[in-house]
Amino acid sequence: MTEIFISVLLLLGSFFILVAAIGMVRFKDLYGRLHASTKATSFGILLLLIGASMYFGDFQVYVKTLLIILFIYLTAPLAAHSITKSYKPAGKEGDEKDEKADL
Repeated sequence: MTEIFISVLLLLGSFFILVAAIGMVRFKDLYGRLHASTKATSFGILLLLIGASMYFGDFQVYVKTLLIILFIYLTAPLAAHSITKSYKPAGKEGDEKDEKADL
């Protein structure tokens, strides 16, 4: 029964990462692509790591999995925010003020 649950977690995690990759290709603007790359990928990695840690079933693996998950969930939104703040659409001068950036 445990093997089936682990397999489901691994398949679901892989599915979410696949959906994120498709979203990166399908979305046209930066904001949609960042949303696809951070949300779905983070959740997919969460499911994959939980499945892998359940497979090995060791305390050290659980601790390392928890630390990796914390690192990913703390850094992915910050990286997406930094990329969004540095985004400058093509054709705009550097001195012009962007109304969307003030929101």
